[in-house]
Amino acid sequence: MTSFDTTSGRESFIIEQIIFENILFILNWGIGFILLMSFQFKGIPVVSFLYLILLLTVQVLLKKHNCSSCYYYGKWCHLGWGKISRILFEQNSGNLNIGKKLSISYILQLPLITLFAIIAGLIYGYTFWSVGLLIIFILVNILQVVLRKPVCKTCKMRFTCAGSAAKT
Repeated sequence: MTSFDTTSGRESFIIEQIIFENILFILNWGIGFILLMSFQFKGIPVVSFLYLILLLTVQVLLKKHNCSSCYYYGKWCHLGWGKISRILFEQNSGNLNIGKKLSISYILQLPLITLFAIIAGLIYGYTFWSVGLLIIFILVNILQVVLRKPVCKTCKMRFTCAGSAAKT
């Protein structure tokens, strides 16, 4: 069982913040999917679908390996994922070492999708929409990083969470 410093930090987060942060994630993932659509095989955006499958798999596994052992399991964390984890998994059913490795996907997403979008532009040509979406994708990622640190500073898991930005 994980130990927590329950003497400080927020007990729960407000629903407006949870909704806003999840909208940013969905926007980010949706734009990533669209940016990868140039890579097609017989008219099917194979890379986009592979990204979607990988994304969904990682999201489910993160809920198991990180969220099921979190203080906010069954509670309203800043993303609401503690509630989702409780619906899907038993408490403490994950492996934090696996969760830490899976969390790297958040770090790799920005440079990889940006690189693929630039390659797609070089191969298939840039359009106003592809450049605009790439700029929005990068800005949403930057906004998520900027918003993350103050949220992490108020979290009860800020000192033990492998993904905490409060430690930086």
